[in-house]
Amino acid sequence: MAITLNLTPNNVDASASNFVYGIATLSFSGSYTNGTGDTLDFTQVADKISSSSVVQAFAESQNGNGAYFYVVQQGTALNSWKLRVFAVNGTELATGAYPGSITSDVVQLTLTARKLL
Repeated sequence: MAITLNLTPNNVDASASNFVYGIATLSFSGSYTNGTGDTLDFTQVADKISSSSVVQAFAESQNGNGAYFYVVQQGTALNSWKLRVFAVNGTELATGAYPGSITSDVVQLTLTARKLL
Protein backbone atom coordinates (compact mmCIF):
# COMPACT_ATOMS: atom_id res chain seq x y z
CA MET A 1 0.00 0.00 0.00
CA ALA A 2 2.11 2.84 -1.26
CA ILE A 3 1.67 5.70 -3.66
CA THR A 4 4.66 7.93 -4.24
CA LEU A 5 4.03 11.48 -5.42
CA ASN A 6 6.72 12.81 -7.74
CA LEU A 7 6.48 16.60 -8.02
CA THR A 8 9.29 18.61 -9.57
CA PRO A 9 9.60 22.35 -8.87
CA ASN A 10 9.06 23.20 -12.55
CA ASN A 11 5.58 21.60 -12.30
CA VAL A 12 4.49 24.00 -9.58
CA ASP A 13 2.85 27.38 -10.28
CA ALA A 14 2.50 29.77 -7.36
CA SER A 15 1.77 32.89 -9.43
CA ALA A 16 -1.90 33.12 -8.35
CA SER A 17 -2.82 35.29 -5.38
CA ASN A 18 -4.27 32.62 -3.09
CA PHE A 19 -3.48 29.24 -4.63
CA VAL A 20 -0.59 27.03 -5.67
CA TYR A 21 -1.06 24.60 -8.55
CA GLY A 22 0.98 21.49 -9.21
CA ILE A 23 1.12 18.44 -11.46
CA ALA A 24 2.62 15.32 -9.89
CA THR A 25 3.19 11.85 -11.30
CA LEU A 26 2.04 8.93 -9.16
CA SER A 27 4.01 5.70 -8.72
CA PHE A 28 2.21 2.63 -7.37
CA SER A 29 3.73 -0.22 -5.37
CA GLY A 30 2.52 -2.68 -2.79
CA SER A 31 -1.15 -3.54 -2.60
CA TYR A 32 -4.56 -1.94 -2.83
CA THR A 33 -7.43 -2.26 -0.32
CA ASN A 34 -10.92 -2.52 -1.78
CA GLY A 35 -13.42 -0.26 -0.06
CA THR A 36 -10.91 2.24 1.30
CA GLY A 37 -8.40 2.74 -1.50
CA ASP A 38 -4.79 3.75 -1.01
CA THR A 39 -3.40 6.73 0.90
CA LEU A 40 -2.31 9.88 -0.92
CA ASP A 41 0.15 11.54 1.43
CA PHE A 42 0.67 15.15 0.38
CA THR A 43 3.31 15.64 3.09
CA GLN A 44 5.64 14.08 0.48
CA VAL A 45 5.35 17.30 -1.56
CA ALA A 46 4.41 19.89 1.09
CA ASP A 47 7.85 21.50 0.81
CA LYS A 48 7.31 22.11 -2.92
CA ILE A 49 3.79 23.52 -2.68
CA SER A 50 4.48 25.51 0.52
CA SER A 51 1.04 24.73 1.88
CA SER A 52 -0.66 22.81 4.62
CA SER A 53 -4.03 22.74 2.86
CA VAL A 54 -4.83 20.95 -0.39
CA VAL A 55 -8.13 22.24 -1.78
CA GLN A 56 -8.68 19.79 -4.62
CA ALA A 57 -6.93 17.05 -6.57
CA PHE A 58 -7.69 15.05 -9.71
CA ALA A 59 -5.89 11.94 -11.02
CA GLU A 60 -5.94 10.73 -14.62
CA SER A 61 -4.12 8.24 -16.80
CA GLN A 62 -1.85 9.96 -19.33
CA ASN A 63 -0.92 6.94 -21.44
CA GLY A 64 -4.36 5.86 -22.59
CA ASN A 65 -5.00 3.15 -20.00
CA GLY A 66 -8.70 2.67 -20.61
CA ALA A 67 -9.04 -0.17 -18.13
CA TYR A 68 -9.16 1.93 -14.94
CA PHE A 69 -10.11 5.36 -13.70
CA TYR A 70 -8.92 7.08 -10.55
CA VAL A 71 -10.99 8.93 -7.94
CA VAL A 72 -9.44 11.17 -5.28
CA GLN A 73 -11.17 11.41 -1.90
CA GLN A 74 -10.48 14.46 0.23
CA GLY A 75 -8.90 13.85 3.62
CA THR A 76 -8.89 15.84 6.83
CA ALA A 77 -5.11 16.27 6.78
CA LEU A 78 -2.34 16.30 4.16
CA ASN A 79 -1.55 12.66 4.91
CA SER A 80 -5.10 11.27 4.93
CA TRP A 81 -6.36 11.69 1.37
CA LYS A 82 -7.31 8.51 -0.52
CA LEU A 83 -7.08 7.36 -4.11
CA ARG A 84 -9.70 4.86 -5.25
CA VAL A 85 -9.31 2.82 -8.44
CA PHE A 86 -12.26 1.60 -10.49
CA ALA A 87 -12.63 -0.46 -13.64
CA VAL A 88 -14.56 1.13 -16.49
CA ASN A 89 -17.63 -0.92 -15.53
CA GLY A 90 -17.64 0.79 -12.10
CA THR A 91 -16.23 -2.13 -10.11
CA GLU A 92 -13.58 -1.12 -7.60
CA LEU A 93 -10.15 -2.73 -7.86
CA ALA A 94 -9.97 -5.89 -5.74
CA THR A 95 -7.82 -6.07 -2.63
CA GLY A 96 -4.34 -7.29 -3.50
CA ALA A 97 -1.18 -6.34 -5.33
CA TYR A 98 -1.52 -3.60 -7.91
CA PRO A 99 -1.79 -5.13 -11.40
CA GLY A 100 0.88 -4.33 -13.96
CA SER A 101 -1.55 -2.20 -15.94
CA ILE A 102 -1.61 0.22 -12.99
CA THR A 103 2.05 0.05 -11.90
CA SER A 104 3.07 0.75 -15.51
CA ASP A 105 0.43 3.45 -16.03
CA VAL A 106 1.43 7.11 -16.19
CA VAL A 107 -0.98 8.69 -13.73
CA GLN A 108 -0.80 12.42 -13.20
CA LEU A 109 -2.30 14.21 -10.24
CA THR A 110 -3.36 17.83 -10.66
CA LEU A 111 -3.60 19.59 -7.33
CA THR A 112 -4.64 22.97 -6.00
CA ALA A 113 -3.37 24.06 -2.60
CA ARG A 114 -4.07 27.16 -0.56
CA LYS A 115 -1.08 29.47 -0.22
CA LEU A 116 0.40 30.10 3.18
CA LEU A 117 -0.17 33.83 3.51
